[in-house]
Amino acid sequence: MFFDHLPQQGLILGHRGARSIVPENTILSMKRAMESGVPCWEADIRMSKDGELVIFHDATLERTTDIVTNEAFKNCSDYRISQFTKEELSKLDAGSWFLSDDPFATVASGAVKVEEYTIIKKLQIPSVREILDFTKRHSFPVNLEIKELETAPEDFSIVDKIVEMLVETGTMDLVLLSSFRHEFLHYARELNRDVSVAVLVRDQHPADLLQYLRSFPTVAYHPNYRICDRDLIVQLRDAGFRVNCWIVNDMERAQEFMRWGAGVITDWPQNLLNR
Repeated sequence: MFFDHLPQQGLILGHRGARSIVPENTILSMKRAMESGVPCWEADIRMSKDGELVIFHDATLERTTDIVTNEAFKNCSDYRISQFTKEELSKLDAGSWFLSDDPFATVASGAVKVEEYTIIKKLQIPSVREILDFTKRHSFPVNLEIKELETAPEDFSIVDKIVEMLVETGTMDLVLLSSFRHEFLHYARELNRDVSVAVLVRDQHPADLLQYLRSFPTVAYHPNYRICDRDLIVQLRDAGFRVNCWIVNDMERAQEFMRWGAGVITDWPQNLLNR
């Protein structure tokens, strides 16, 4: 079971890896998260035009790739990831944007090492299989969030592919599936009762929360930290559910959540570990 690999208290998950010091959702971000000492990380799953599973957060490609300036895509105007095959996606630079945009001011501060610039500029969008192979090889658990898709509401094919891949790679116990589309999680559990799932919520808790979580059943609840407090955490932990709050980048607040019994998903796992 997923949480058998992780500490019972004080769990830290690197949000999209170690995204404050290297580009998010990349092989390098996963490696840096592991090297920082965090026991787990989080990444996002989307599907390419030809049905391949890839690790990517946004629905469109322009924020974290060079698709707008890449000559191979000069005739494109629709930058949705779902409009490109896995082979086409492999031609994109998924790292250089981080050096120019410096989203966490870590390039300017020197926290990003100059000797890593060349590696960063060569990063590509990884496949889910690459991530799972690394997960298996290093026993490094990952929380995979299934993103909402531009498909019919009844199309759960992405879940079929994910569960099949977990079985093929032997990573079932090392992966936690989460999603804001809770029907994906129900379906994953129907496909295979060994799948571990976590319910993601953004603005409000489902009615009759404990019963709702038991309906999957889920092993964890992932609320926005803004709707999470001590009473909720204690109630859910007492009922047997793990709670991981997102996205907690204030280190004092993160430590408070952990004292109450929750885990935290953070962009700064390396900083939180050093406190």
